Amino acid sequence: MGIPNGFGSILFEGLVSAMLYGITTLQTYMYFMYYSEDASTTKFLVIAIWILDTLHISFVCHALYYYLITNYAVPTSLEYIVWSFPASLLMNLLVVSAVQCFFAYKIYYLCRPQVKWLVTAPIILSVFTHLGFGVETVVLVSVNDAFSFLPRIRSYALIPCAAAIVLGEVLITLSLCILLYDNGSHSAFPRTKHILNTLVIYAVNRCLLTLIFTVAELVTIVDNQDAWAVGLDFNIGKLYANSLLASLNTRQYLRAQASDPKPDLAINAVHFRNSPKLSEDEETPKGGKRHPGVREMAIIDVAAVPTFDRTTASRRKGEVQF
Repeated sequence: MGIPNGFGSILFEGLVSAMLYGITTLQTYMYFMYYSEDASTTKFLVIAIWILDTLHISFVCHALYYYLITNYAVPTSLEYIVWSFPASLLMNLLVVSAVQCFFAYKIYYLCRPQVKWLVTAPIILSVFTHLGFGVETVVLVSVNDAFSFLPRIRSYALIPCAAAIVLGEVLITLSLCILLYDNGSHSAFPRTKHILNTLVIYAVNRCLLTLIFTVAELVTIVDNQDAWAVGLDFNIGKLYANSLLASLNTRQYLRAQASDPKPDLAINAVHFRNSPKLSEDEETPKGGKRHPGVREMAIIDVAAVPTFDRTTASRRKGEVQF
């Protein structure tokens, strides 16, 4: 693997990874600043993700420094894999698996009791498949520290690992969109529909970048573009970490929408009354009286009545993050 054709793309992706780590750190700070009341398990997950991401960018920087600075003008060093490279793969693997398990748990929480395991079981299976093939890849790369060894494990380690992460991402996105859309379609309240539609858009946007990068990594592995595959892998964990933190940090915006002081309009009452008399009474042939100027009017009292639905009630019991 040469410097221009190989490590040029790896260096570029490493710089992008460093920028994404800055966004991860900022989002972590914002989380602890605005959501200090969250459960301890959620806080522990956020801290663990940030620590793993910090270790990952440290290993990436070490690998780039080793090849491009320490062993500058030593072409033979480019043929071997430094220890920090498989270590960065392991950190990425743990971050992606933790984030996918988090979203699988939220999907399990949203599903009806009859279909909870039917929906979440394929997601969990794909997560553990990715984790298994990923650990296999890390072990094989650590034992055989030559770049020429990577094509040998492509068919039984690299491709299954990349395919499993793509499958898991597709299943998570489809499940979130279908569940949120289904809940919104059964609600008669425009505000609830708007919030759920916003969550659907968030779910699609969350998947967009991660899916593009995972599919691109799978394509580069199949096409035997190892340098680009390594570079893309540098950023996948960062994208997953930011998707988790973004889903947690957008709750304040959604709360503001849900607690909008503008109430829904509802018909409070319908009153009937007679209009003022406009002319004198006239006698009928039978001796009765007719009121030609009197018209019966319906006065509809449209009052601002706050309305609540099951979503509002459930939000008081416990909040679900997407």
